[in-house]
Amino acid sequence: MAGNIACLRGWHPALAKAELSALFPENEIKPLESHRMVEVSGDLNLLEATKVIQYSSGVRAILSDSIIMNWDGEGSMERFLHQVSVMIEDSPKTGSFSVSHWHQEGKIKGLSGSKIAGMIGGLAGRNGFTIDLDNPEHKLGLVIDGASNMVACGWLIDYISTEGNSNTRRATERPFFKPISLDPKLARLAVNLAGGPLDDNAVLDPMTGTGGFVIEAVMVGRKAIALDLEQEMVDGAMKNVLWALSSEEVTDPSRIQIIKGDATDLRNSVPSNWHQKISGMVLDPPYGRNSHGSLSHFKLIENTLHSFRDVANDDATIVLILPIHPLQEKKLELDEDSEEIKLLHGEWTSFKQMLKNDKWTIKGIWVEHVHSSLGRLILHASSVPQD
Repeated sequence: MAGNIACLRGWHPALAKAELSALFPENEIKPLESHRMVEVSGDLNLLEATKVIQYSSGVRAILSDSIIMNWDGEGSMERFLHQVSVMIEDSPKTGSFSVSHWHQEGKIKGLSGSKIAGMIGGLAGRNGFTIDLDNPEHKLGLVIDGASNMVACGWLIDYISTEGNSNTRRATERPFFKPISLDPKLARLAVNLAGGPLDDNAVLDPMTGTGGFVIEAVMVGRKAIALDLEQEMVDGAMKNVLWALSSEEVTDPSRIQIIKGDATDLRNSVPSNWHQKISGMVLDPPYGRNSHGSLSHFKLIENTLHSFRDVANDDATIVLILPIHPLQEKKLELDEDSEEIKLLHGEWTSFKQMLKNDKWTIKGIWVEHVHSSLGRLILHASSVPQD
């Protein structure tokens, strides 16, 4: 038995692991041989886990009370089915069920997912379960991971989105947009990384632009406050939020607020009723000619991070998205001391020192390739308690 296994989406599994850790802070996330499956150790509230998967960006499903094994050919089928049989027999679950199966990272030669799913269905049937493909009380999940030669099975908590595909929320689909905007998948993940599990605290987007972060925050039920120096962007971002929510107006300004304000003076820009009720900040700062006039890209970020302390919780976290020169070798995750990090604006060593001086501790660094001349650095940092 492997306990609970999370199956990750393929677009950025390294970031998905970080998001999983942020959304399940009481659990340890343990790596497995498959880079798209990890063990979620410790007790797991399955009802809460179901909710978390609904708003996660990188987690596809969780298999609870699961088994996982390397598929090494002869004898694997017999051993696997025996372990699955024991898992089903030991379960207190009763009633109707279905079996879902999928491949990730390719197939395993000679292994038919539908054939094994049928055999698992037979095992469940012999243990008193009845098949219901349309509306089962329970689901069994079967995952075949070709890259690692691993096969897993468990009781399935899967993603059943009620909000549609993220492609419907792309910048070009919104009523107000600018050409450069984050993919909704990355925006959602950044918000979850900064905010952690849903609670009564808010996420702050201090340079909201067209509102990509705040859209993702409010769609999953978070409190969110967003600022921009330009009234045009404030109005446009609110128009996009209302479009995403299919609403005529924001009826509860204590949960959503988009206002004109200065990211470098958050004490005076953010209304006092939000102060110390913000647990995370997401920041995708403008580069090139920024809206703060003569401030350099480096100084703009430094001033914003320092200003954030005036309104944030003591244990707040930040997610920064920084433009970088593409890596020569494709990597998803980097160490903070990596010499491969080449910021488009400023030196990485100076940037790290700035974070340290302002008492931010780097928790993780990930890379996303944009195109041949641009990459993105996604940086997650936590606050060091102030004296």
